[in-house]
Amino acid sequence: MNISNKRVQEIINFIRNLDLDEKYQKEFSIDKICNILSINESLTHSSANRKVNYENLEFLGDAVLRLIASDFIKKKYPNMQVGERSELRSHLVSDQWLEEVGTKINIKSVLIIGQKALKDKSATATIQAEATEALIGALYESLTILDPIKNWLIPFWESKSKEVLADPHRKNYKSA
Repeated sequence: MNISNKRVQEIINFIRNLDLDEKYQKEFSIDKICNILSINESLTHSSANRKVNYENLEFLGDAVLRLIASDFIKKKYPNMQVGERSELRSHLVSDQWLEEVGTKINIKSVLIIGQKALKDKSATATIQAEATEALIGALYESLTILDPIKNWLIPFWESKSKEVLADPHRKNYKSA
């Protein structure tokens, strides 16, 4: 896949702004073009490129996200019952949470989206959530270890888990 120097620099700057542990920043440089291409793929919607887009990385990101969220919950809330852990995890890996993270990291500034999808304003949040999940998959594919991704996501989970656990209905509006 061809990628412009401008796009490479845009991706490098985006990754720097994620505040991953500094020792992993070198994995996202011009010398590691395969990692840059993986990140670029995670930021490309199928409306812009039918062959190279974020769908496969989104699948991987889902698995990575669920695993490290489970680990976070187990360590943070060791006395929590399994059912409560599952409920909390569903919030910490939800599309709503992913969209919130995408907003905080300004993922839309680096997304490549086709004209048709750009016009569909109702799809914006979904695309942002899916791309954020794909980004997590691309980070794992590039780094092949979970710790830097977990360390990056913990601050997001800290605030979200406090919010969810403070709600007596756990954001379950049927029970409310």
